[in-house]
Amino acid sequence: MLRALFTLSNEHVLRPIDLKLVRRSRVPYSPDDSSPAKRVAFFHPAKCGGTSVRDLLAKAFGWPGRLDPSCADKAAHIVGIPSVELREGMLAYLVQRHDVPFISGHFCFSRRVFAGREDEFDFITILRNPLERFLSHYYFARFKPNPERFPTDHLELPQYLSTTRARVWATTYTRIFVGEIEAARALNERGTCDDMRKAVADAIDNLGRFAIVGTLERLKDLEAGIQQRYGIKSAIPHHRKSPRPGYLKFAEQPREVQERLLEMCEADMIIYERFAPKPQTLPSLEAVPRVAQ
Repeated sequence: MLRALFTLSNEHVLRPIDLKLVRRSRVPYSPDDSSPAKRVAFFHPAKCGGTSVRDLLAKAFGWPGRLDPSCADKAAHIVGIPSVELREGMLAYLVQRHDVPFISGHFCFSRRVFAGREDEFDFITILRNPLERFLSHYYFARFKPNPERFPTDHLELPQYLSTTRARVWATTYTRIFVGEIEAARALNERGTCDDMRKAVADAIDNLGRFAIVGTLERLKDLEAGIQQRYGIKSAIPHHRKSPRPGYLKFAEQPREVQERLLEMCEADMIIYERFAPKPQTLPSLEAVPRVAQ
């Protein structure tokens, strides 16, 4: 059981993490400075409110060097390499561009891309309860006008949960923040990797290096932290309304759907709980079948 394994001691990787919503990096920023003290890399998990956060950060840094996911996936297909590898290459290119102060997109964090250059950047992200994030992703993808990207094949939710794509979506945070390309590629292809415990631990360790880790559930706190750090006076705008408003939230789903989602999202939930401001309010995970590693 993955969660039980995380009760084992590992003082370096699993050390207690400061659960404050906004984490300060080592180099402070003063609004009086001619330019921000650091470049910013914003890692954007799908359906977490990231488009709105990106637009707020653009008030300080200008329009980002960014990833167009559809174009990236098509380009990866053309040249015959996995999408996560192409995206890592694009991230590495943008990191090397000193004239790009702001990087944003559905990139996976990569340790080797930032090796030796971590102090140049503020890493920022926003998380969301993985159960609600998955449901938002599913209903958005299924009912949006153009289903080409993230297709659900018009499957009802119980049937969709048995697909490989659903397993991939359920491990979004693990994939984005694991930091190693081989694990990220495996997670992107089948929603698991050879050592899920290590992948989760690596993701937590990497997120512990971020300047700001916010949550959608405490969006105002995230907004205040960004405003204070970068001298921005604007508020976070609201984008990406669901094409299926009023869909069933997790607590309203049938019991069998709840149990399946709890099982599938276990790895991401462990990551989320380390950074959520009130982890005790999340649904109970007791007496629910677990994914064996």
